[in-house]
This record gives sequence, C-alpha cells and structure tokens, in this order.
Amino acid sequence: MGVAAARIGTLRAAHPAATHLLLEAFDAALEAVEPRRLVRESLAREGRSVRIGSELFAARKVRVLAFGKGAPEMAHGADEALGDLIQGGLVVTDVPAEVPSWANLVEAGHPIPNQGSVEGAHAALALVESMAPSDLLIALVSGGGSAILEAPADGLTLDDLQDLNDQLILSGAPIEAINQVRRAVSLVKGGRLATRCRGRIATLVLSDVGPNPSVVASGPTVSTVDDGTPLGQILDRFEIEGPAARCARRRAGLLAGTPLPPNYSNPALILADWFTAGRAATRYLTQTGISTRLEEEPLAGETGAAIRDGLNSTSAGTARVLVGETTLEVRGKGRGGRNQHAALIAGIELAGSPYRVLAVGTDGIDGPTDAAGGCVDGTSVADSRLARMHLARHDSYPYLEAVGALLRTGKTGTNVADLWIVDKSIPYP
Repeated sequence: MGVAAARIGTLRAAHPAATHLLLEAFDAALEAVEPRRLVRESLAREGRSVRIGSELFAARKVRVLAFGKGAPEMAHGADEALGDLIQGGLVVTDVPAEVPSWANLVEAGHPIPNQGSVEGAHAALALVESMAPSDLLIALVSGGGSAILEAPADGLTLDDLQDLNDQLILSGAPIEAINQVRRAVSLVKGGRLATRCRGRIATLVLSDVGPNPSVVASGPTVSTVDDGTPLGQILDRFEIEGPAARCARRRAGLLAGTPLPPNYSNPALILADWFTAGRAATRYLTQTGISTRLEEEPLAGETGAAIRDGLNSTSAGTARVLVGETTLEVRGKGRGGRNQHAALIAGIELAGSPYRVLAVGTDGIDGPTDAAGGCVDGTSVADSRLARMHLARHDSYPYLEAVGALLRTGKTGTNVADLWIVDKSIPYP
C-alpha cells in the first residue's frame, strides 16, 4: 500500500471503483516524489568524498541543512547515503518529526512564519558561519521553506513579517511575485544565507514551483535573478501595505540580479518537481487502459478559470492530468483552499454527468485546513444554489465534507504543488 492509499481518511463517492483509480494515480504520483529515496539516490559516498550528480567533493567536514516540508525525509535520505561522513546538521520543518542523530530539529511555522521559523533561520546562519573553507554544506530544500526558514531584515519584527505573509497569501499574487517581496525583507532569502557560508554548498531541491531552484523556498542558498518587475509595482497591484511592505520598497533591488561569489556557485539540482508527479499519475492511468494526457503547461492563474479550462478542454473518453499552482484571492472567512475551491467548482459544473475530478495538494494540506483537497463527480452537488453560496464566500470545506467529497490524507512528507485529474473516461475498465 502506497503513501496516499495508506492515509486516505473519509472519502465517500457514488462510484468507488472509479474513485479508487484516481486515488491510486495520486498515490503513484506521491511515490514518484518521495524525498528520502530521491536524496539517497542522488548522493554517493566514495571513500571520504561525496559525489553529487557529476561532481565529486572532497571535504574536511560534511554538514547538512534541510528545510521545508520534506526536510525530515530528505535528511534521512542523506543519512542513508552518507552515514558517518555527516558531522552535524540542522532540520527545520513544520511538524514534529524524527530526524537522524546528527541533526538538530527546529519546528517552524507554515504558511505563516513563527518564532520557530526565526530560530531555525538563525540556527542555519550559525551553522554556515561555523564552517571552514574546506567544508561542504549539503542544502536539502523543499517547498514551504519560505515560511519555515525566515529571519526579518533589520528594523522589522516577526509580527511585521507575519502581517506581510498573511497579506501576500490572501492577495492572489503568483508565487514568483510573492517570493520577490519575501526576498526583499529577509536575512536569508535570495542567496543571502549562502553569502554567510564559509564553506562550499551543494543544493538538492524538491521543487513545488517548477524547474527553477532559486524560486523554491525563495532560494536561500542559490543565486536569484528576478524577472524585472519592479517590486513597488507588485506591492501596488496587490495592495500590500504595512511596515514590511515599506521596508521592501527601500530594499528593492538589494542583491537582485547579482550572482553569488564563485565559492558559492555550486550545484543546485532539481530532484523532482510537479511534472515528476504528473508523469507518474499519467503513466498509472494509461497502464489501466485509460487514454490520459499530461498537460504540458503548468497550472497557473486564477483557480476558477483554471479548473473550468481543464474541464472544457478534456475530451469525452479521456482523462487529463494537470500540475502546478493556481492563485486564489480569498474574501470572507470561509474554510477551504485552492484545491477544495477547484473541486467545488468542478462538482457544480459536472452535476448530472458521469465524470469526476480530483484536485489535491501533494503535501496533503490545502489552505489552512486538515484536508488535502477534494474528489467530486456528477452526484456531488445536488443543490447548486447552496454550493454556489459556499463558493462565493470561499467556504468549500464544509460543503465538500457534508457530501463526502473531502479528501484527507494527512501530511505526506513531500511537496510538489498541486495535482488535478479531470476524468471523462467512461466506461471504466
């Protein structure tokens, strides 16, 4: 039994066999992006040296810094590959976890940074500043790290950063814009952690935002180049205000576009991303006899528009897999997340049809709820008026729960953004 299948809580559906196919495809996707295995297979011990990708590192001491939602499992993967070559390290994540004996654990906040996030960032700074030029730091980076590892710039408080992050998350801004703002007010983001490191760095990334390693966790250990959008324009467009926003305006451009010194420009390898998960789900459904296509363009833009496009562009008799991350501007105090919002829209659109949709976060957490997302079909929405009322106030969670379409997996230990499956393949094998 795989990760998702083992963690499915309460999910009732009118077509259990078909639902199981979607859950099994989700399970296959999670197995493909399992952090422990990915790290273990990417590191090799050769005597007292470490091979990472095509490069061999001889190091006096090897240290490990793991941060993000996948940090504990990534740290265990490094431990299994390198054993006693590792002489100390730090794991910063958002849940209580077992970590290797050489690691100190700091539990931090997500999606909003907390005091643990600040403690983790300062512990990471102390770690890299303690290293010698002949030492090697293996940075294991995963999604969620932007909140999990954070230290406010001079003149700002944790409260300032929490307010800023709260505004950014609710604004509907794309992740690239959010991270550009976050980098401007941080002591560690945008390669700043790397500039404080006295040794060499190699970074292994489990990406929730595509193939660019500098975007994951806002890139503490890699060089960052922004897309050229003025930071002030981002703040104005999404109406971001407060002390941290004013600080961001003052610090706009600091380090942006400037490569790190050669000593720090070491490998940054993407171990897996959302397309790794998407390909695995597509392969699984195809092997069951369903004509399935993986959408080549990642999910982006407003959640409602994205799910409607996914529904309209999937032909009858086929299934379509979509991966990435949409944006949802939240109004009101309803419960839910972008995947639950997408699932509820799909339930309304599919009413009376034989089709179904799975919309889920690969980390097992969708928005500030205990659900991963939802799985709906043509019977999920019997009262479209009530469903639309919930949708209008961004309150998808209670509706999906009431109709048995809420999907709970618990935290999966990995994170490569969202996975949607639009399934119009009937009859089922």
